[in-house]
Amino acid sequence: MALFSIQRSALLSLFAGLALTVWAAQWAAGVAESEARHEFQQAAAIRALQLKERLDAYEGVLRGLQGFFAGSEEVDRGEFHRYVVRLELKQDLPGVQVVGFARRVPLAERDAFIAAVRADRRLVVDGYPTFAIRPPGERPEYLVIDYTEPPQGNEAAFGLDLLSEGARRSAAERARASGAAAATAPITLVQETGRQSSFLLLLPIYRNGASLATIEERWAAFVGVVYAAFRMGDLARGVFGEDAERLDLRIDDVGLVGAAGGAVADAQPLLRLTPSEGRSSPPSYSSETPFDFAGRQWRLRIDAVDAPAAVKRTATAVLAGGALISALVFALLQSFAGSRARALTLADAMTHELRESEARTRAVLDNTLDAIITIDEQGLVESFNLAAESLFRYRTEEVLGRNVKMLMPAPYAGEHDGYLSAYRRTGVRKIIGIGREVVGKRSDGSCFPMELAVTEVTVNDRRRFIGLVRDISERKKMEQLKNEFVFTVSHELRTPLTSIRGSLGLLEGGIAGELPTQARALIGIAATNCDRLVDLINDILDVERIASGRMSFQFATQPLLPLIEQAVAANQGFAVQHDVKLAIVARLAEGSAHIDADRLLQVLANLLSNAAKFSPPGETVDVSLHRRGDRLRIEVVDRGPGIPEEFRARIFDKFSQADGSTTRAKGGSGLGLSISRALVERMGGEIGFNSEPGHGACFWFELPEVAPLSGTVPAKGGGGGEASADAPRVLVCEDDADVAQLLANLLQRAGYQVDHAASAAMARELLASRQYAAMTLEIGLPDETGVDLLTRLRAAKGGFEVPVVVVSGSPDVLTPTLGGALAVVDWLEKPVDAQRLSAALKRAIRGPASQPTRILHVEDDVDLVHIVAAQFGSRAEIIEARTLSTAKAELATRIFDVVILDLGLPDGSGLDLLPLIQGLAQPPAVVVFSASDAETPLAAQRAVAASLVKSRTSNERLVQIVHGLTRSAARAEPGRRARLADEDVTKNEKENDDEC
Repeated sequence: MALFSIQRSALLSLFAGLALTVWAAQWAAGVAESEARHEFQQAAAIRALQLKERLDAYEGVLRGLQGFFAGSEEVDRGEFHRYVVRLELKQDLPGVQVVGFARRVPLAERDAFIAAVRADRRLVVDGYPTFAIRPPGERPEYLVIDYTEPPQGNEAAFGLDLLSEGARRSAAERARASGAAAATAPITLVQETGRQSSFLLLLPIYRNGASLATIEERWAAFVGVVYAAFRMGDLARGVFGEDAERLDLRIDDVGLVGAAGGAVADAQPLLRLTPSEGRSSPPSYSSETPFDFAGRQWRLRIDAVDAPAAVKRTATAVLAGGALISALVFALLQSFAGSRARALTLADAMTHELRESEARTRAVLDNTLDAIITIDEQGLVESFNLAAESLFRYRTEEVLGRNVKMLMPAPYAGEHDGYLSAYRRTGVRKIIGIGREVVGKRSDGSCFPMELAVTEVTVNDRRRFIGLVRDISERKKMEQLKNEFVFTVSHELRTPLTSIRGSLGLLEGGIAGELPTQARALIGIAATNCDRLVDLINDILDVERIASGRMSFQFATQPLLPLIEQAVAANQGFAVQHDVKLAIVARLAEGSAHIDADRLLQVLANLLSNAAKFSPPGETVDVSLHRRGDRLRIEVVDRGPGIPEEFRARIFDKFSQADGSTTRAKGGSGLGLSISRALVERMGGEIGFNSEPGHGACFWFELPEVAPLSGTVPAKGGGGGEASADAPRVLVCEDDADVAQLLANLLQRAGYQVDHAASAAMARELLASRQYAAMTLEIGLPDETGVDLLTRLRAAKGGFEVPVVVVSGSPDVLTPTLGGALAVVDWLEKPVDAQRLSAALKRAIRGPASQPTRILHVEDDVDLVHIVAAQFGSRAEIIEARTLSTAKAELATRIFDVVILDLGLPDGSGLDLLPLIQGLAQPPAVVVFSASDAETPLAAQRAVAASLVKSRTSNERLVQIVHGLTRSAARAEPGRRARLADEDVTKNEKENDDEC
């Protein structure tokens, strides 16, 4: 009974133990399988995160390239190559087949673009002579792959038009319209040698400074795309490593984000990695993860190759140790411990891999030469690379989480938060997408100039701003050195050239007597070449002033036709030298524009001189003014050889000329058209040309038409009625009857009696029979030039003292001696300014001063002082002052009529004399005559009667202006000459006393 009981207990114990063992084994297997499934799902999620992080890293690389383009006016092939090489993509971010730049090329610019690429030798010595756009054919526009890195292995992609294939074109158009990254549907790369599926990731590049608020603005400002091409197999192995061989990996492209679809039948395969291919059993576990990338919907599917071995091991261990509860518990605990250990090991491995991915991304940013700073919408710093640490001298941990305005001095720091707030509220961009020069502040409080380019990105529905910062301290130093050099060029070249040209002019004018024929010819050659050198220096200085933004403009609304007539008249002499005529063939009298008249005349002079140079002898250059919509168009048409096709793309570049032979034949610096384009654009216009080789060229520019200001009726002269019998009599010497009648009416209303002479002979008869208070003179008379008439009258026995006012269509620069030796009161160009004519006659009729003009010439160049003194002759007493201190001493002891002032003096700026001059009891008029083009301050401008530039102003013109100033000053103060004489006597007596 006891035995039976023991056996029964043993059997019961055995059955109970077996039952318990079976139950425990099933329970343990279920737990192990649950944990294995959880581990698989966790691993799959981590792999999906790895893939997304890697794709985001690649997009970040393209964002860096986008910022690189935004921070530069033009990124050439060499700069692009150096930037991409520094990224070391093959080592740090494997899976990228190629990184490149595709440029938008309109059909009209296709041939010029192909020629430019073929001639590009920045990377390859021989250029790319076989470059062509593929596939061939005419399309409205192209998006051509221009830069590829690395070029080796990607030759087939060079020149490919991304708009020629549907998937690539769709992604490019999405990127262009949205401004965001865009991925293509699955494609096969043209350089693919295997069978891998691929895709492209594109980011748009827009023209710097363009507004991008709307799709239309982004479409118009589109320049091209930076892109990266990925082979999916290489990408997956780079992301997943050895796991790619243990799991079935599938990635499908479902379609565009937000588009209908998503069914299995709609999917396009991107990746198939199937190490278990050929097995009949279904996968143990599967995970499917959808995610969006660059506008496309992707679906990642991961299948386990084998059932987890942990399930089998746990069941075996429980069954083997089922007889003993302790062994069962021990086995269970070991199984749990092993499961947990494996889970932790797997999690650690994935975490380590994720950190490595982050480290690689960080390495890319930290090894970028430019500082890169990322902030959120509140302006708090989220990333700060090593270049930023070096530039701002902060450690990353000192900056992260703090407001970025800590890196800005006032007033930028105070404005920053308000700008971000306004941008969040209105969406109006003021900085984003626009390169700007601002000031940064380092940790020690010191400030430095920097170039800032800001781009906006959206990641996980959060908006972030990436700032690309470049220290431009060295560039600013170079600009300062350049400015100093330009000042030196202005002073050290313009001053001696002014002396040389003035000396040659005096010799040509006969100051040294009649010259031999050969000597006169040599002096003429020297004067011509001196003028060429002066023009070249002025052009170079104009280019520098345009580039630096220091060229001043005096805008006014005025009609264009008088300026065109003035320009044609001024350039007729140059045209005659080339046996060419200038003719206005279309006149629009009522067209007005808001312009700077001097700058417009400079543009017209460049176009007219070019047309005259390149026209065959005997031909005519046609000038026209007409209206095109709301713009006024000025055209200059020549009948020369036209513009070669290969030269047209660079015709407005600096120092550009068609070819060597033409340059030698026609001369010129190649700067005129470049300067003209800058001036026209600054006045709100547009310049261009039309040409057919062998049939001449038409250069044109258009300006916005502006309605003329109301109330601009010319002022009447003094008097206001018909002349009385005892009124001063004026002789009008003018061959044009209409102009003569106009002058007579103006002068009679001003209170003068008027006689008219239509020729030089009639003028002589009237001058011999009557007394005249003044005379107006036209230069182009039918029987004798006005110059010859006035020269013979002045040289006649007994002299000719009648004051003369020139009223002529010929500009005064053609006959400068009239303002000097022939003593012209004023020079008025047609159409006549009635107010100025009346004022000139009033000055003339009051008669010359009894004493010579006293002039203080403040100038450190002795030769120029002597040249100017020779121009004045006995009509002026020139007192020389080479330094500021000497000038101050002279002003303290003498009274002067005029001060001629140079700004660049050995001991300071000539502007420092202005307060002293204005503080005198009888301040003289000041004429600035300097080599510098720099603008004087507003306060100084009020104290200056005229501001002239050496080499741009003839010495004769200087004399003419000074005489105009001294006549009015002397006549307004009759007692002034007496005071000057008394002062000289007193000073001489004092000097004699000092000598004793």
